[in-house]
Amino acid sequence: MNARSIAMVGCLVLAGCIASNPVAPDDRMVTAAVDKLQFAPAGQLALSGLYQSIDVRGDIALGLRRIWYWFRADGTYTAAALVEADAVAFQTRDGTWQLTAAGLVLDGDAPVAVEVAGDHVRLTSASGSFVLHKELLQ
Repeated sequence: MNARSIAMVGCLVLAGCIASNPVAPDDRMVTAAVDKLQFAPAGQLALSGLYQSIDVRGDIALGLRRIWYWFRADGTYTAAALVEADAVAFQTRDGTWQLTAAGLVLDGDAPVAVEVAGDHVRLTSASGSFVLHKELLQ
């Protein structure tokens, strides 16, 4: 590498060291404005298709990194969760779902509260909550 090439690489590296300017909260795409979503009771929500978590809170956030659900109209689902305990690993589960007046019931377990805001669904239990976003398969 000649001196000119080394100087160019040095300039590129140093350019990355320039202090960044703070980005206003409203201009941050990462937040996806989850806190700004106005959730309402689910009512007669028709769950179907693929949902991916975009926000996990509470005790479940200690180990749950991301979760995906595929809900079928026939009352069955499949799910994959990226969990972190001793190591990061995927766990999968298949089962049945039912939306009742008390909430979403998976595999006959206790219902969890369900709220919606557009294409977002929030599930809340005693151990925390997570927000799912309906995704399109490509």
